[in-house]
Amino acid sequence: MKLVNGHLKMHYCHSMAEDPIDDITEFNRRSWNASRYSAWKSRFGSAEAEAARIAGNPKRVLRRLSPHIGEVIGKRICHVQGSHGRIAVALSLLGAKAVVIDFSEQNRRFALDLAAAAGVTIDYILSDFMDAGNNDQVGRFDLLILELGVLHYHQDLDGFFTVARELATDDCVLILNEFHPVQRKLFWNEGPRDYFETKLVEADVPNPDPTKTSLGKCRYRFWTLGDIVTAVVHAGFTIVKLDEHPDLADSTIPGSFTLVARA
Repeated sequence: MKLVNGHLKMHYCHSMAEDPIDDITEFNRRSWNASRYSAWKSRFGSAEAEAARIAGNPKRVLRRLSPHIGEVIGKRICHVQGSHGRIAVALSLLGAKAVVIDFSEQNRRFALDLAAAAGVTIDYILSDFMDAGNNDQVGRFDLLILELGVLHYHQDLDGFFTVARELATDDCVLILNEFHPVQRKLFWNEGPRDYFETKLVEADVPNPDPTKTSLGKCRYRFWTLGDIVTAVVHAGFTIVKLDEHPDLADSTIPGSFTLVARA
């Protein structure tokens, strides 16, 4: 990525055939472990401060998901690539058995500190999600949650949702609340500006620290809505709802979407 005429321009990586998926995963893992714990502390003040805010109103953390979740007491719920653990902690406070699968040790450290400060227990499995189906300790889930910034880290979308289906109970619900491909591909400053672009792009890993200091690069694959819907169906899920939501900065374009599917 470089600055051209005052605008950030993406660096396009080699084709996927030239970049083995395992190498891309490791490339992204390194960036997600670069000063991530201190970045979360900078963003939230401290684990103790954020835990107090979540405990005061756990449903606020779940506001984008609540219309689709239903009763959570006693349910085994997995937040896929659950990062800092805020959603898992909120679910646990409401009576769920919350699990996070994520490959960042620094994310895990902050999430467990957050849970301890909130007085709850979450299970944080340090793993690439694509390996989770081979881990006997993972088990199966009544609810799978994927939220805002998950799919673009994966180059095998069919494989990703196949793993999700393997981890789902027979009556599991999958809730995918994601950035809308139109917003990410066409209107996001770091997007490819081509809805049908399939090449990997390289850009800074998201940094929650207000300073926005670079914590390293990640490699992303931006999918179309058709790609996503097709992969969900191919994996064996039945889609029951697909809601599109306006962008917060420009209500004339889609900003995110919520897909609900049943196993």
